[in-house]
Amino acid sequence: MQKSPLAESASARPNSVAVARAEIDANTRELDQRYWQRADVVELLDSRTRLFDQILRQFFSTHFKGVEARICLLAVGGFGRAELFPGSDIDICLLTDNADALKEPIGHFLRDLFDLKVEIGYSVRTPDECREQAQADITIATALFERRLLTGDASLATDLARKLGPDSLWPGNEFFRAKRDEQIKRHERFDNVDYGLEPNIKSSPGGLRDYQTAIWVCHRQFGTTSPDVLVDLGVLTAEEKDWLVEGRRFLWWVRFGLHLLSGRKEDRLQFQLQRELAKRLGFADTQAQLGVERFMHLYYKHVLALREVNDILLQDFEERILSGGDVHQIEPINPRFQLHNTWIETVDDGVFAHTPDAMMELFVIMANRRDISGVRASTIRLLRENLHRVDDQFRASPEVTGLFMDLLRAPHTLVSQLTRMRRYGLLGRYIPEFGRVIGQMQHDLFHIYTVDAHTMMVIRNMRRFFYRSADKAFPVAAHCVRQIPKIELLYIAGLYHDIAKGRGGDHSELGAYDVRRFCGRHGISAADTDLVCWLVEKHLYMSSVAQRQDIYDPDVVHTFATEVKSERRLDYLYALTVADINATNPNLWNSYRATLLRHLYGATRRALRRGLESPLDRAATLEASRESAEERLRSADPDLDRNHLIKFWEIPGEEFFLRHSARQIANVTLACMAHDPATSPLVLLDNTTARVDEDAVTELHLYILDEPGLFGRITAALDHLHLSVYEASVNTATNGLCFNSFVILNDANAAIPAREHPRLTAQITTLLVTQGQKGLPLKRVPRQMKQLSRRSECTISTPPGADWSVLMVNALDRPGLLAEIGALLQSFQVTVLRARIATLGERAEDLFDIQTASRTSYDPAAAYDLSQAIRQALDWHMQKAI
Repeated sequence: MQKSPLAESASARPNSVAVARAEIDANTRELDQRYWQRADVVELLDSRTRLFDQILRQFFSTHFKGVEARICLLAVGGFGRAELFPGSDIDICLLTDNADALKEPIGHFLRDLFDLKVEIGYSVRTPDECREQAQADITIATALFERRLLTGDASLATDLARKLGPDSLWPGNEFFRAKRDEQIKRHERFDNVDYGLEPNIKSSPGGLRDYQTAIWVCHRQFGTTSPDVLVDLGVLTAEEKDWLVEGRRFLWWVRFGLHLLSGRKEDRLQFQLQRELAKRLGFADTQAQLGVERFMHLYYKHVLALREVNDILLQDFEERILSGGDVHQIEPINPRFQLHNTWIETVDDGVFAHTPDAMMELFVIMANRRDISGVRASTIRLLRENLHRVDDQFRASPEVTGLFMDLLRAPHTLVSQLTRMRRYGLLGRYIPEFGRVIGQMQHDLFHIYTVDAHTMMVIRNMRRFFYRSADKAFPVAAHCVRQIPKIELLYIAGLYHDIAKGRGGDHSELGAYDVRRFCGRHGISAADTDLVCWLVEKHLYMSSVAQRQDIYDPDVVHTFATEVKSERRLDYLYALTVADINATNPNLWNSYRATLLRHLYGATRRALRRGLESPLDRAATLEASRESAEERLRSADPDLDRNHLIKFWEIPGEEFFLRHSARQIANVTLACMAHDPATSPLVLLDNTTARVDEDAVTELHLYILDEPGLFGRITAALDHLHLSVYEASVNTATNGLCFNSFVILNDANAAIPAREHPRLTAQITTLLVTQGQKGLPLKRVPRQMKQLSRRSECTISTPPGADWSVLMVNALDRPGLLAEIGALLQSFQVTVLRARIATLGERAEDLFDIQTASRTSYDPAAAYDLSQAIRQALDWHMQKAI
């Protein structure tokens, strides 16, 4: 057998370390090559572990050869499990009964290890100290329980084994309770979400730590970690063993690749690493899905399975270990089910075989009672064993469909029961189209959950609208759900609104087709079926109109109301829209979106009550608004100069009169007419809201002299003050006076408190007066946005007969983007009339009504040249910021 170069160099310490480092580098290169050639990851882990076993044994021999005091070297933690990844820490314990006598060789040994330039975790302890530390800290205890003797005095290891045995330390019940509580806290750090946007492959729910927790508890209780032995003992079923083994191997495979790609210990599946792994592991794009989405779908499938095994094992242990000594109280429920100490179970193992519809009945019972803690582990396993009985005949059974509708109408824990059905496999079998989206994700920052997890959150939000707390947080939605006559129809729309994602085509239309078949199977009337199909097909409609159109325009409201047709459909659509937004990404919901949707809801309801055959006339609405405002002005100032008033009112656009109350118009008008913008800009801040308990937005009005690049200067000033612009209206008179309005929020996505208005007004005024249009500093782009870098899109079109053009910018959102666009528009001598800002996850979709410097629209050639120039400039800025 050929000797390792390390062994030949042991006598010369510097050379020995250098050779060891060379071997580590060579091993890393070899493993990198073998990994991408699809070598078995178990063999790769074994190769890495054997290398470090050899290095540490050799170093130990070099430094402790001939010493009189007893000492041995233990591998602990992941190293003890022989699971070394390229970036893993090397965790060891030097076990001795006389550390003082070995102080010098221990120091030299550790010096050599640290010179290897790998992460070393070490401790120097006596057996008694190990026991003391393990008794005090379950994490230390777990690491020591996974120890592996590498070399040295074996009698010390034997002594330690005796001191750490379950008879004297952390007996099975105490160890289980501690590890269960530890896992609960860990899951809470990830909001109990196993389908996170950038999951931690080690620590997230369903990750490797969940697998290890289950195995640790098994080892402490049964003295084995072998899945096959655990099956023989009845601890695992054969299916659960396969989930455990396959899931562990898959996560090992992914984690190994993460370490190789990042060149360090990295357990977060970041966006860029997701894409690179998917590409290098052969997950190609298809027409319907990106390769990275197919890769993550497989990842989530294994994570879900691992979490299920972990959950059922811990629940089984709780029933066996913690409740084993309790008195068994049995309460019959019906001929099929009974309560066993508050946990529901079947009366015998043949219930689901003899009465398959009992699988659905189980969840209906729990949704109608508050005294059931959950499902017994044996019944969960029995249900899984009978899932093959969920076929077309089962799905078409009137008894089963009736039970499912009863579940949707149940008073308690609907979301908990649907979640259980999803996790136990029943929901995906009963609704096959839902089964296809379990673990389905979209590779963007907009959708932070998988489709199935998002769907459960949508229905959870719908239920929460009934809570008293919703009266303040979501007042309109709370009103809507209490007006809805058949709440189950809303839940069905929520269940199906995204069910066709990942298939290609329009998921709203495909989902409407699917839900029509569902309604037919469940005996839902034709009228109710049409409503549900409309909700699924139009679930994005209200949000789109609110964010992309002028909802203060009576014509826009009339068109929307014509599509909605009735107040009942409006209530359903509003509740679905708000539940959907809040379940997509918590950061999407803010006071601005709340205000938009609330206004559109109120305006549409008034239009429906007035009758669609009697729409508001835009011109008449404008005239009525001006008349009401003038009445208020004359009450405040009987000597008001009407000519002066008419001249000022030529400056604000029609939006100013359509979207503001007479009081607001009068207040702003008085302030502007009393101010000379030639001396300084007039800055007005106002928080607008319909009621005291509703969300507000802050409106900024500027009365200012026009000049080239004004829009860019304003947006730069607001960006400097960390204010986000959501809407902008720029109006300029022929006399060079400008009246500009902006809807702004602070960096907490909320209206600026009124107490801060004086300070902020002074700051904005100072910036506008003193700030020249300097080159904008490049702001740091967040990591996730860097990893999702994509080309900007810019188009310019001109509505028929209009003297303005519409610029659409679709770009990667980033700090200072609007100020950046404003500066570009100034440099290209573009006049901005209006702007509407929409941010959807990582994408900014901004619309600008623009004119040339000579106040005309852009011809096609000039529009193309300008749009390309803006796109290229935005992409250049993005690359510089990265």
